[in-house]
Amino acid sequence: MLVLCAPDLARAGTEEFSTFDIARQEEDDESLLDHLLTRSPRSWGDAWERSTLAFRTEQGCLTSGQWLIHSALKVETPLGDKAQFGVFLRQSQDDIASYDYLDLSARFPTRVGRLGAAFRPFHDKSRQDFALMWETGADTSALQIQAVFGLEDLFNNLWAFRQTRVGDLSEPYVKHPFEPALRVVTRHPHWRTNLEMQYLTPSTQRLSGDTDLDPRRISTLWGTLAHASVEYRAKGFAWEALSRNQQAFSSAAPEGAPFGDNGNFRRQWSVESAVRHPLPRRLSAEARVLYQDRDQHHSPPTGPGAFGAIDRTLGAELQWEALPRLTARLGGLYDRISVARSGLEFRPSYGTRTESRAYFGLVARFGSVALSIVEGIELDPEPYDVWGVHDKGFFHLQAIF
Repeated sequence: MLVLCAPDLARAGTEEFSTFDIARQEEDDESLLDHLLTRSPRSWGDAWERSTLAFRTEQGCLTSGQWLIHSALKVETPLGDKAQFGVFLRQSQDDIASYDYLDLSARFPTRVGRLGAAFRPFHDKSRQDFALMWETGADTSALQIQAVFGLEDLFNNLWAFRQTRVGDLSEPYVKHPFEPALRVVTRHPHWRTNLEMQYLTPSTQRLSGDTDLDPRRISTLWGTLAHASVEYRAKGFAWEALSRNQQAFSSAAPEGAPFGDNGNFRRQWSVESAVRHPLPRRLSAEARVLYQDRDQHHSPPTGPGAFGAIDRTLGAELQWEALPRLTARLGGLYDRISVARSGLEFRPSYGTRTESRAYFGLVARFGSVALSIVEGIELDPEPYDVWGVHDKGFFHLQAIF
């Protein structure tokens, strides 16, 4: 039987949907370009996937006052003769969503794969999560599957059974959320696919007021998240296609409010393709095309209001392997952004615009530590005051222990 090698848990959480926002990305007029340059070098992916003890962080500049951070740490060690204990830490702070997850897991081998359970602690006990898992396959096998059933905010309803404080106020669920998730990876000599799907079932909470005289409020939340990718290599070319789709709906209003539930629907999806090819003199080239659609709708009393934006992005990059452990990068990105709004304006926007950027960087390896730095230079006029040349920096680090 093949077993998984310290995989990333294929699950999100309520925080990943409750903080998910579309219009907030307009605070940074080059948000998509910043997210693209915050990605770690693709060549680091195999080492991360196959390691049982690794750390990585992706960081970069969003605005003059905001710094983008994506970090992950995973550890796995024996739990007895055959079982495994794992720790997976995932942190994200950006203009799309913010969350901080620490997952403690145990996996036990069976004849039909591995069964496991995970615990996600929070200071507020009402937000603590549990999950049941089944998985089979390995990071080198032709088929790898992980199925997870998340039990979100499991201790939330302690208010109903005990005189125990949970959080600052009583926030019991009327309808409790669950989160099934599925991850499927297939690997073959010349091609590979990856599919991840997560669903946060609709939930309803009854929120107490700050005082006994304040009215109770009803809050709802649901969301979906999906990733898919296909890679294919033939005749010296490496082709890649990716897609991502996230959506969420939430509402919060006094119980029985006649003026609306303050509904907030947001969705962001994208399709992306890239091709890479080696060139003479230790050079390689990459071309990339990305289409992204994002929209957000507010209901009364904040609305009615709607925001929509479409990004059409082109990118090209040239890499030169100066030394076996040192690679130089030079590239450019162009993004045409179309923005449409109606009704009440709930967040400011720079409107329809064009963003273009040149960038250069270095990727170096020091033993088991890989380091990358990128400097981006804006090529178009900015709608705000800029001293000299408007630049943005990005930093990536990955360590395999």
